[in-house]
Amino acid sequence: MNMDFPSNKFPEWMSECDKVDSVLDKKQKNPAHRSVLEDSLPFLEFQGSIVYSYNASDCSFLSEDIIGTLPEGAVLGFDMEWPPVYSKGKEGKVALIQLCESEEKCYLFHVSPMSSFPKGLRRLLEDNRMKKAGVGIEGDKWKLMRDFEIRLGDLVDLADLANEKLKCKEMWSLNDLVKHLFHKQLLKDKSVRCGNWAEFPLTEEQKLYAATDAYLCWHSGNDVAGTGRLSLIKESGL
Repeated sequence: MNMDFPSNKFPEWMSECDKVDSVLDKKQKNPAHRSVLEDSLPFLEFQGSIVYSYNASDCSFLSEDIIGTLPEGAVLGFDMEWPPVYSKGKEGKVALIQLCESEEKCYLFHVSPMSSFPKGLRRLLEDNRMKKAGVGIEGDKWKLMRDFEIRLGDLVDLADLANEKLKCKEMWSLNDLVKHLFHKQLLKDKSVRCGNWAEFPLTEEQKLYAATDAYLCWHSGNDVAGTGRLSLIKESGL
């Protein structure tokens, strides 16, 4: 995609390299002050419709609908959850897959209660015509491969992309990106985050938590340039 910005001029968030360096210096000099400022940021939550699917046939139907409805090159916010296992060297199996397609709708595919992995969802996840955007998504790719032999297609790691655009070498979490890009923060309730994601049904708190993460991956991928049209991903030429 051609850039519409003048030479050496980027959208505001992309041109704040000096500010980022300054912030990093301040972080090192006064971490207590930084913590107070960050704790005062307003919380950001998904406000749209949450589609919760826990039946394999319904899940396949919804996945096929996404494939047939969204255009080639569309960005899906992506995340996964699995239950914690407090045994060394062991890890829980993926229990929930979250996909966000727009400001209005996020899908929660609760695969743990399903008798088999939905064919339609497998096809959607492996489809290279749609980008899956997330933080640390390369690790998710390998976990899906281990757990279900799914080859996640067309990945965009938002942390790597942010470092490329901001010319930084930060270890970005999703919450870090939200704070930097949107001046808000995620509500990370440990009792929800470390809850049993394999248990059916999910609580309303779990649904909101999961949908918000996927939504913010979609939002970061599509709207960080501040225009709603000039997306971070599309501008990068990926």
